[in-house]
Amino acid sequence: MSAPAASVGQSGRCPLWSDPAHQAAITAAYDSLCQALTGPIAPLRLVGGRGSTAPPAHRVRELGRLARASASAERAALLRWGALPVAVRHDLLAGWYGQAA
Repeated sequence: MSAPAASVGQSGRCPLWSDPAHQAAITAAYDSLCQALTGPIAPLRLVGGRGSTAPPAHRVRELGRLARASASAERAALLRWGALPVAVRHDLLAGWYGQAA
């Protein structure tokens, strides 16, 4: 997986995969996304729909299954990160590193 995909608009910035705080934040964001997937129809259109910046719902679930099966916490965080919409990734990066200049 390439670094540009992980950094999402924050030049040179990506999560610290081995940091438990970053892992927990990524997991919480992923769990919120999954809750939206099981909710009403309207959120489903936002997640993985046409013009969406998130993977399709079936891919989000697949990445979650792979993350749960992973023996590595770092790999699990990376897999969950891949399921998050770009806006969520950006918000997490901004929270960790501040807004991009």
